[in-house]
Amino acid sequence: MDGFIFPEDLAERPEGVLIAAEWPWPLFTGSGPGPQISYAGTSYPAVDVALEVADYSPTGPFRLRLATPAWQISYSADFTHNGLTYAPDESDGHVRSGIHEYPLQEWINRNKPTLFLAGDKMITAEDRLLAPRKDLDPFDRRRLSVLDWAGVDIQKESQTATREPDSIQAYISAHLQESHEFDVLIDDDRAREAADLVGMKIDGGELVVPLAHCKYSSEPTPGGRVADLYELCGQAVRGAKWRQDHLSPLLNHLDRHARSFGARTGVSPFEAGNIEELYRLRELAPQLRPRIRTVLAQPGLSAAACTEEQLRLLAGGETYFHALTRGTFVVYCSA
Repeated sequence: MDGFIFPEDLAERPEGVLIAAEWPWPLFTGSGPGPQISYAGTSYPAVDVALEVADYSPTGPFRLRLATPAWQISYSADFTHNGLTYAPDESDGHVRSGIHEYPLQEWINRNKPTLFLAGDKMITAEDRLLAPRKDLDPFDRRRLSVLDWAGVDIQKESQTATREPDSIQAYISAHLQESHEFDVLIDDDRAREAADLVGMKIDGGELVVPLAHCKYSSEPTPGGRVADLYELCGQAVRGAKWRQDHLSPLLNHLDRHARSFGARTGVSPFEAGNIEELYRLRELAPQLRPRIRTVLAQPGLSAAACTEEQLRLLAGGETYFHALTRGTFVVYCSA
């Protein structure tokens, strides 16, 4: 709910220049001609009376003109003990609604216009201010998951076929296996990879698939470097395509990559499970609902030093990924 706009009750004029005003929507939705505003012997339907800003001052009363081809009425609106109160600057008009007739001032204070202020602010007919939140991070930095990278060379990304224990990939593989159960976890770190690590687990009627993307740090200590996230966020965006066709392209890709890697290196790419388990999952996949989870691992990213530009990169990657997959997004980093 952080991004929700919460109405603020007003007792005084808020900051911002008045840039537009419009009649309340109920005037446009009723049947029949609706209320008629009369002035100087000429009447117009209220919906045909334009509301024009007469003064763009950032302080003082709001000043409006009720304008038609035949006449104009100047009005001011200021805050009193009754809230935002409208009053004519000089002579006033009248309003006829059905068989009833009212002074325009009385009627307009019961049918207050909506006011639009600079800065995307709006004052409703209930004297409430609606304003967008300007203090929100593009990506909530509280969602950055800090890990203890002790014993890891944060500039060594891949574990390779020799299973380098101080690599980022080896560390994340061990971390994922400690915190999750897998039917299959595959090292797919090679050309045209789906991800550095691809996991699979049947959970009820779902096939849960974490795609873990790892990236080395450009410097030996964590920091707020945008360059450390460019490629990583790009991998997350590209990985969203594997959600299509009930994971069939992903499962076929993993089968080909697993067999070719084993034949070339003599090393099994399976961190958990085996090729037979992968075949079983491929057969069951059409009966299961796929749920993709993206995991980004960058120990060169410091949660404490994370910059606005880095948060924007993460937000962009997550937005595209979620739009295509409706999946979750996790970022592992340093303190």
